[in-house]
Amino acid sequence: MLSIFIGLKKEKKVLKSYLFKKQVQGDPMKNLEKKKNKGLKLNFTILILFAIHLFSILIAFKKKDFQTNEYPLARILDSYLAISLFFNPIALSSLVKKVIEIEEKNNMWQMQISLGLKVQKILLDKIKNLSIKVFLLQIIEWLIIIFLASKNINFELDVEIIKRIIIYFLTTLSINISMLLIFTIIEIKSKKIYFSLFFSIVGAMSGIITMLTSKILSQINPFGLLATILNINYVKEGQVYTQTMNNINYITLLISLIYIIISLIYITRVNKFTLTKDI
Repeated sequence: MLSIFIGLKKEKKVLKSYLFKKQVQGDPMKNLEKKKNKGLKLNFTILILFAIHLFSILIAFKKKDFQTNEYPLARILDSYLAISLFFNPIALSSLVKKVIEIEEKNNMWQMQISLGLKVQKILLDKIKNLSIKVFLLQIIEWLIIIFLASKNINFELDVEIIKRIIIYFLTTLSINISMLLIFTIIEIKSKKIYFSLFFSIVGAMSGIITMLTSKILSQINPFGLLATILNINYVKEGQVYTQTMNNINYITLLISLIYIIISLIYITRVNKFTLTKDI
């Protein structure tokens, strides 16, 4: 018990010293989150998500008919989006849980509040850092997707394709950030330690269900939005199915941005937080 007490005193002293130095320099929060996140294995979680995404990309690329497929970029993107529909909520929930859980240990919330830091500011800083990681991950993945699609004889980077890439890249990023915000809200309001993980699994399953049952529900379900930007539609003509390209869906980008704005307003205005969890 004595060693634990001494450890806590040292940790608080280090935090106070660090924040004092930063206050003198004019920015008390700069790089603080990066220091706290060391050892949380955030990059390992992101690497696992990248491996899952890459697997889905390669499955589409390695199919026998890929080289002659009429819509190579759409084919790879749809495989990528379909796998993301289930795994992204779970992975993003895990990332949020890790960065908030560190504050719940050793009374870190109380320490920072006592030093004048606001919970809202701390949360927004966490979301910003995670969003940057997700953004960099997406850039790498989409460059791989475009590169592999270019191996198809039918690939042509025309104005329509460039527009689709830009809109859907921004849409996917916006959806992922909205989920980060939603899971942050769940983490700061829930008293149960594993509730956000459970919620992410249910959310992922609801995304798949709405994709298979209702376009309208997919369009309003934050966990089903990725299904609304699938590119290829299969139309039955006689005994065979033919592929047709869906029009670019601009509505999903707008809806995901609305989720982001609502979530940010809620986080900045909420006054009651659950800073400890029941085991």
